Amino acid sequence: MLTSLEIVSPKIFGYDIPWQRHLGLAREVIMVRPGGLRGIQTNFRQDPVCSFLFSWAAYLDVIGSLTGGPKDASSSWIFDYELDDMNDGYDEIDCIMGFTTRCCYLLANIADLARKCDADRIGEDSNVRENWRPSHQVAERAALLKRKVEESMKQDPVACKHIHKAGDVEKWDKKEMAATNSAYHWAALVHLYRRILGRRSEDEDVQRAVKNIIASLGLIRPGGTAESCLLFPMFTAGCDTQSEDHKVLILDRFMSAEKHGMTQVHNARRLMQRVWETKKPWETLVSTEFIG
Repeated sequence: MLTSLEIVSPKIFGYDIPWQRHLGLAREVIMVRPGGLRGIQTNFRQDPVCSFLFSWAAYLDVIGSLTGGPKDASSSWIFDYELDDMNDGYDEIDCIMGFTTRCCYLLANIADLARKCDADRIGEDSNVRENWRPSHQVAERAALLKRKVEESMKQDPVACKHIHKAGDVEKWDKKEMAATNSAYHWAALVHLYRRILGRRSEDEDVQRAVKNIIASLGLIRPGGTAESCLLFPMFTAGCDTQSEDHKVLILDRFMSAEKHGMTQVHNARRLMQRVWETKKPWETLVSTEFIG
């Protein structure tokens, strides 16, 4: 809760404690607690409170790790729960996260690998080493993750159990749900191509993924509920698009999302605009921004 509060309203209590520190403490609490988030359940999803806490914590951890977490942090605690989800709702779109639980675990894997690659790829002067290439082992792992992301995108996503239990299935726009889920999958591939494989922004696969994110945005109403879940894929596409028209479109969507009043949207937009101004990769410019 403190992590979320610091992200949307920094220093609200007058203390300058970054969200990264709150998130690190949350990780430690989960990992040292007997049973973690399972409690006495054999499957943590059987307890609605544990399920909610996992979705909330996993979203903050995965997106935070992908976009601005400490270099020595790890999202490994998340994988302790993957078997539970594989047996129960792996391809359900989690209503807290906005994408399938399968996608969550893939993003966590990409975040861990990207963070390790960034440590070698980005020099002490905060510039990307132009001659950097991934090791053979890293390239093989990236190829496997790419296949898994593509396989995940082929699955038919369904609404999670929370929505079914509440009787709200008909109120949810299935097209927007699927488009949001798709946008996160394509964003995952952009991070894989750029940060793990070291490809340039102009790379054909990078641009194909960017264009598919933008196509997904086109299926989501400006100002709607789903738009507020799109900060990470919008930012990802905005930083790597080569089209001025797409930059205008994405900037418009950011301005629309900023009307919700959350600080992290404004900060992400400013960081994206700095990328456009400096022509530098966002990961060499990021400081305390949370892109999600």
